[in-house]
Amino acid sequence: MMGGRLLLPTKLTRGAALTALLVVLATALFLLLQYPLLPDLLPVHFNRAGRANGWQYRTLARVLIPVGVQSMLVAVFGAVAALLLSRPHGDADADAPDVRAAATAAEAVVLIAAIWITFQGYAAFALARLWVSHRPSLPFYTAVEIACGLATIVVAIRANRGLGRPAPRPFDPSHWRLGQLYKNAEDPALFVPTRDGRRWTLNFGRPVAGTLLGVILTLGVLAPTVLVALAFR
Repeated sequence: MMGGRLLLPTKLTRGAALTALLVVLATALFLLLQYPLLPDLLPVHFNRAGRANGWQYRTLARVLIPVGVQSMLVAVFGAVAALLLSRPHGDADADAPDVRAAATAAEAVVLIAAIWITFQGYAAFALARLWVSHRPSLPFYTAVEIACGLATIVVAIRANRGLGRPAPRPFDPSHWRLGQLYKNAEDPALFVPTRDGRRWTLNFGRPVAGTLLGVILTLGVLAPTVLVALAFR
């Protein structure tokens, strides 16, 4: 049995989180060491072929942009993982279905964060090498990006399998809204079975469920917008 406000993350979650933090620190140290060696004018934008087509003056803030992106990934994905693992009251068996579901979802979130934080580390290294050597393109950038995308898909599939199919609970009409939305403030579980037991749903009796859904929707809207803006700046 275990209690408290945060469920215990898996070993893989803790390992991925530590790896992500070490990659951020290594990226920051590498860029700071490279900074004095960089030219005053830096290529900062590239076309689809990887050729430079935009330049800006060197500043510390500009050189450390990959670290800034990494830090944002740590903050956002770390917050999502913490929300998934939160449990406000009541004891929880480590083998309870909702506990396993929360741990599996948090593990996937942290693994995906680690993948893209590592990608930013590669991007920082590739950019610094390009700036110092004046190469016309970023080597292997697209290939590494595709590899990270495929790794993300693998993590998502693995998490979906790990969640499994929950057993349906006895139906209590007072806990369901509009037939499909579960709301029970007395239930500490964040993940609960749907009425038919085919999949998982959120317990909207917990305020964290609304927060989690809001964060996911915000990321779904803002992330593509930011990517498009960066692509066409």
